[in-house]
Amino acid sequence: MSVWVRLGVVGRPHGVRGALKVHLDNPKSTALRAGVVLRLSQGPSQREYAVRTSGGGVLSLADVVDRDAAQALVHAVIEVPRASLGPETLLVDLLGCAVVDVAGAPLGRLERFHDNGAQPVAEIAVAGGGTVLVPFVPPLVVASGPPVVLAPPAGLFDDAQALVAGSADDVDVIDAGDASDG
Repeated sequence: MSVWVRLGVVGRPHGVRGALKVHLDNPKSTALRAGVVLRLSQGPSQREYAVRTSGGGVLSLADVVDRDAAQALVHAVIEVPRASLGPETLLVDLLGCAVVDVAGAPLGRLERFHDNGAQPVAEIAVAGGGTVLVPFVPPLVVASGPPVVLAPPAGLFDDAQALVAGSADDVDVIDAGDASDG
C-alpha cells in the first residue's frame, strides 16, 4: 500500500487548455514532474492523474483539457506517493523529532504541523507539559533535522513553560470596562 503525502493545493485555472496554478507547501519541491502520478482530493472524493508538464507554478494534467475541467479542481489537495519523492524531506518526516536550540539544549518534541495560510506552524510538546506554536520558517528554523534546530526569540519557550507550571488563577486579568480615565 502506497503512502500518499500532501504537496500543496490547486489554485485557479491558467489559460483555456486546462492548466492549473498550484500552491506547493514547499515551493522548491521538484516532485511534480512529467510522468508522476498524483492524487487530487476534494473532500471525500479522490482521483489520480498523470502529470503532463509542470513548471513555474503551473501544472498540466492528463484528462484535464479545458478551463471548465480545471475550474472544477480549484482548492483540491495535491498528494503524491511518498516513494516518488526520493530523499526530499517533507514536514511529515519531521513528526516526532527532537527539537533543540542552536546551543543543543532540548526544547521539546515536534508533535504536529498546522497551516495558518501564510506558513506551516510547528506544534512542539515541551517537557513541562503543554505545547508551543512556532512558525516553521527561517530564521526561526536553523536546520530541519533530525533534530530540528530552532533559534527562538528570547522567552518563547520560557514563558510557555511558566504558564504551564502556573495556573489560570495566577494571572491578573484587567477588564477594559474597569479602567478609569483619571
